[in-house]
Amino acid sequence: MGFHKSSMGIKLKDKHLLTAYCQRPSGEATYSELDLDDFLGARKGQLAWGERGFSKSSRKVEFKLEGPNEDPVLHAQLDDGEGNVNDSKVNLGSCIKNEDGQLSFMECF
Repeated sequence: MGFHKSSMGIKLKDKHLLTAYCQRPSGEATYSELDLDDFLGARKGQLAWGERGFSKSSRKVEFKLEGPNEDPVLHAQLDDGEGNVNDSKVNLGSCIKNEDGQLSFMECF
C-alpha cells in the first residue's frame, strides 16, 4: 500500500524532499522526510525510478494529489538530451511506503 493512504500533510520541499506526517501502528503520526533524488532520476527526458538526481535536471517540478484515490503524483519537465523538453509524471505511491511512521523507498521496478 502506498504511503499516502496512511499519511497526512504530504508536501514537496525544495523540489526533491518528500515530507509527510506518517501514521505509526500505534496511531500516532510522526514527521518524515525522504530525498527523492536518492531514488528518482531522469532517463531520456522521463522521470525514472532506480536513477538518481532528477531535481538537478528538472524544471517546473510540482506535486499533486490526483484522481479519486488522491494518488501522490510528481510532475516535472525534463530535457531528453536532444533539445526537446518533455512533461513527465510518476506516481510516488507506487514505490514509496510508510514503514512504522517513516517514508521509505521500496523496490518497484
